[in-house]
Amino acid sequence: MIKFQPKQVALLMLPGLLAGCSSAVTINYFQLPQPAISTSSPAVDAPVLVVEPVMVASYLNSNALILQTSEVQLVKTQQQQWAEALDQQLSRILQRTLASELPAYRVTERPVAGAQRLLVQVEQFHGTEQGTVLLSGRFSLMPAQGKTLPGGQSGIVQQQFQLQMPQADDGYPALVAALGELWQRQGKDIAQLLKADTAKIKAAE
Repeated sequence: MIKFQPKQVALLMLPGLLAGCSSAVTINYFQLPQPAISTSSPAVDAPVLVVEPVMVASYLNSNALILQTSEVQLVKTQQQQWAEALDQQLSRILQRTLASELPAYRVTERPVAGAQRLLVQVEQFHGTEQGTVLLSGRFSLMPAQGKTLPGGQSGIVQQQFQLQMPQADDGYPALVAALGELWQRQGKDIAQLLKADTAKIKAAE
């Protein structure tokens, strides 16, 4: 759980004041937990899944970790920073998670004409003062040319997602660890959707 007093929250929102009070402010840099890299090699004729770059809400498009301090207020922390752009981390982790969970697919970020495509948009990716971690957004799955998606749909499948969990411990390291766990869990949920589709295709052969 990350608790702040009102004065501390105000300081977080005023980096200029912090800089004026001290010239030795320590900035902590964080990276999301990285999933294992898949070592399996899909078949040459394996279906291709193109993972488009993950899109994040504009308020998440910064180096600062975000803390929700009330129902309507968000704070961009000044001393707790992402070591790498958040959208790049999310894109890489999603691709690795899907590649590990879908050995029957060739998962790539490179455009492939006529291939199945996945686009994920993240709307919430932050913690709260009460120690709850939030992830929400939506994803769109576009079928390969001439193919259908799970459920026999020939058009685009769009689904919203909303996940949350308590931090295992106090502090920002636990917050980042929980965010990473939720993101990998969402990647596995998307993989399950595609696995079900693959199983149906094999059963029909």
